[in-house]
Amino acid sequence: MRTESNSERDADGVLATAVPAGTAGNPPSTASDEHAVMPSARTAPDDQDGAGRLRTAVSSRFRLPGEDDPSPRTGRLLGLCVWAAALGFLGLIPGGRLAVALAVNLDVPTWYAPTALTIGVLGLSAIAAGFAAIHRYRLPLILFTISTALLLANITLAYTTL
Repeated sequence: MRTESNSERDADGVLATAVPAGTAGNPPSTASDEHAVMPSARTAPDDQDGAGRLRTAVSSRFRLPGEDDPSPRTGRLLGLCVWAAALGFLGLIPGGRLAVALAVNLDVPTWYAPTALTIGVLGLSAIAAGFAAIHRYRLPLILFTISTALLLANITLAYTTL
């Protein structure tokens, strides 16, 4: 995280900003400000196509916290960490059974390994997305619940197939 020094502030304590290119000699009344102001990351123009709207929706929900974001509550973070650890340890069941089955060359259906790995990767992705969305109210809980359902499906698949 970068912090500014006192030399970057003017006499009133306001953070000094760089002068936009091409406006150095112009008085403020004639300088064009349309390129000087950066648009907010949370707003989107109305004329965006489908991909632009999707990108804006995803970037507003899954983002790293900024300096102005409050830190997440300790209880919420601790709860998600314990939940993720429990899912990780329970994920050793289908992963271990698959590893042993492949190591000792058991008769495993050809579809089982790619299916189990895909379900596991989707579950891990949901957990990572849940942590990335920790500042949202319900989204982390929804994503962790999806990950739990995927893990239960993977465990059921491991015990019925192997």
